[in-house]
Amino acid sequence: MTAITGTSQLARQMSLTRNISLLNTMLNQQNQQLGTGIKLDGLLSTPNQALELGQLKSKLGSVENYASATQTAMNRVELYAVSLEQIIDIAIEAKDTMIKNRDTSFASTSAPAVQANSLLDQIGGILQLKDGTRYLFAGTNYTDNPLNGSLSGIPTTYAAGAIPGVTPGYDDPLTVVPDGATVPQPSYLNTTPADLQNFYDYSDVQLYVDDAEQVSYGVSAVEPGIQRAIDAIVRFRDATADISTDPTNYQTRVDDALKQLETAIGELQTMASRNGYKQQQLTEIQDRQARAKDLLTIRIGEIQNADTAEVSTAIANLQTALEASYVITNQTLSLSLVNYLK
Repeated sequence: MTAITGTSQLARQMSLTRNISLLNTMLNQQNQQLGTGIKLDGLLSTPNQALELGQLKSKLGSVENYASATQTAMNRVELYAVSLEQIIDIAIEAKDTMIKNRDTSFASTSAPAVQANSLLDQIGGILQLKDGTRYLFAGTNYTDNPLNGSLSGIPTTYAAGAIPGVTPGYDDPLTVVPDGATVPQPSYLNTTPADLQNFYDYSDVQLYVDDAEQVSYGVSAVEPGIQRAIDAIVRFRDATADISTDPTNYQTRVDDALKQLETAIGELQTMASRNGYKQQQLTEIQDRQARAKDLLTIRIGEIQNADTAEVSTAIANLQTALEASYVITNQTLSLSLVNYLK
């Protein structure tokens, strides 16, 4: 009889010990929820909630990744905006320089060829702008410098005595090499005579902003406005060879360069407007991504955020139960000791 009683008491003690351990675990879980404000996965109401929570978190991760890519694109588009504004300013400065130097007496002492080369190198510096290791004006070929040497290093293209619209090769207006062309392109571009579109077509620079939506962005060194601006300054620079030998033809050549530059400025402004549209488009996408992120965050919170009042009540109840378990355990151990002493 004594053995049976002892066995029963041992079983009861073990049961109480397991109950205390379970209550401590539950209390720790509730304290953790109270501290973080988030339910533990094992304390979600239903398995369906756990499944939905996982799906929502996965979607939120995707939205955050898309938003990060969109922000990177926006940073580049903003750099394009600043760069295009600088190129337009240089083109306007070139226009002023040409107008001033149209007077041969002024040009004979102002070193216009040196001024032209300085303007070319300013444009060249902008076209070699990088975002980290990425050349911004190289389209999909962004690991390679879009330029082949300095723009001031462009050799004489329009020889001394050349007459606009008359001398072969002195096109008026300039025939700009387009994207997709297979004819030789200007020597300052770092490409082969292959299809330019494979190298510098801005429309190929794309990113996903959602699972099924892509947008393109970018500005290419091969675009007509940039090519024409460079060519106009080269025409002006090369025309200086006629300042003293044929002043009248020099002025004709400067007028030709000015006409090309006027067209180039209009094309550059169109490029800036197109880039501005991309800024607006990306801004709208960012707003949409932010709203999606907010909605997902709210829904996730509805599922996993702990109710502070409810958790506090649960903690109080568990503490009460735990204290009662300790009292019963203490009483049981006391009775066992009395029985043992008997």
